[in-house]
Amino acid sequence: MKKLILAFVFLLLATALTLSNSTLLNGMTTIEIAHKLPILLMPADFTFLIRPIIFLFLAYWIVQFNSNDAFSAQRIVLFIISCVSNAAWFPFWHYSYFGWSCLSTLVAALSLYGLYRTYSKRSNGWGQRVPIALLFSWTIVSFVVNANYLIVLDEWNRLGLSSVLWTIINLTILAAIALHFSYHHHDWIISTVFIWVFLGISVNIRFEELFVTLSTLFLIVIMILGIFLFASSTNSRKIKETSF
Repeated sequence: MKKLILAFVFLLLATALTLSNSTLLNGMTTIEIAHKLPILLMPADFTFLIRPIIFLFLAYWIVQFNSNDAFSAQRIVLFIISCVSNAAWFPFWHYSYFGWSCLSTLVAALSLYGLYRTYSKRSNGWGQRVPIALLFSWTIVSFVVNANYLIVLDEWNRLGLSSVLWTIINLTILAAIALHFSYHHHDWIISTVFIWVFLGISVNIRFEELFVTLSTLFLIVIMILGIFLFASSTNSRKIKETSF
């Protein structure tokens, strides 16, 4: 029964994603709406190919879901909230309720963070924390991009900062989040998703804003180093623990 509930809300989200790739929602696709405004943080179109991959791993997570786990009920509730919030994003986005779409991604990100924290650092398997980390990291990116879209739409002055500097600050915050999860949660998935998105941003910008492009590439290198450095330190601790 628990898996059926998870499968139902998962299909709800998958249906919303499928509709967003067509013109059934207000005559435009998600990506077409995204290109209506000049957003420096907007990644290239190929970046969105990660979404079906995330969905495949989520399907596997549902199949492997342990209904007898002590956290199972909590995980189901948080997963339902995240799927409904993410699914609601699509009609909000397509019908130009960008404030509500931003709020829905925030709710989804918070619920996914709660779901993520129900797993221990060692529960980092493909049927455990990894699919949640994939969706969580993509939702964080969606929130930041959506928020910047809303800022440009409302012509907010970004605290007096230029669009270039504001974008670099956003990218730095995202990189800091990735490093936090790499170090404190031994998680390389979130950094990997952010690296993929940063590559998409650098390709989309190319050399039109050289400072942003160079900053993006620099932060990619930092996140890659973080994955290898923290992964090696984690493996060293595991060796020490198992040697006694």
